[in-house]
Amino acid sequence: MLAKTLLWAAVATAMPLVEMSPRELHELEVHQPVSIKRNPPLEARANRIIPVVVGGSQDTFVPNMIRAAAGDVIQFQFSNGNHTVTQSSEDSPCQPLQATQSGVIHSGHIPFEAGQTTVGTFNVPLNNTEPIYLYCATGPHCQIGQVMAINPPSEENLVQFSKKAAGALANVDAGAATGGTVGEIPLADAAFTPAEEEAPPAPPAESTPAASPPTPSAPSAPAPPAETPSSTPAAAAMEAHHRLGY
Repeated sequence: MLAKTLLWAAVATAMPLVEMSPRELHELEVHQPVSIKRNPPLEARANRIIPVVVGGSQDTFVPNMIRAAAGDVIQFQFSNGNHTVTQSSEDSPCQPLQATQSGVIHSGHIPFEAGQTTVGTFNVPLNNTEPIYLYCATGPHCQIGQVMAINPPSEENLVQFSKKAAGALANVDAGAATGGTVGEIPLADAAFTPAEEEAPPAPPAESTPAASPPTPSAPSAPAPPAETPSSTPAAAAMEAHHRLGY
């Protein structure tokens, strides 16, 4: 009996406990304002290049939350569409920090079109691990969720940043590219596969032409009036008789 008890205790110890963190419970809610996509754990070494895909089939950053060290380089790779990587403050999403500070991050607009063999990039070297909040300044992309954070204090900071972005009255562009280096890489080296271009809709099937209406026939010539038959001899004699007073 003691041996059986010890065996069950050993099995229970070997089985991992599965717990749900508050973060995971929060993800079960239907109205999650932003889906957190972290960069995978990287080996501990300096000057890593961490790729982030900008745009594509959806207007997002993937991943949208980065943990990086000083000396790492964040390489933004621009997929389908026309996008920017623009820094804002945590409290004022969709507003460029470049308006009040010099040297902050702004890539300018970098497009990607179907058929390209190279991918536009924007390399941002990190000098420290201070939190950085970013958005896309194209159209309404910021308000619809194209935001991200580098080294935020917690995931909740990114969630709240996304909520504030959704309520922003305007998505403001910035000026010249600063805070990084614009470049390009071969498409084969990119961290994404371009979204397939949608095929144009098929033209509507040609309808069978309607039958032509019958050609109206030419009106027939009116029949000549019937000839009044000539008086019979008896009638002529009677008429002469009356004229003569007989």
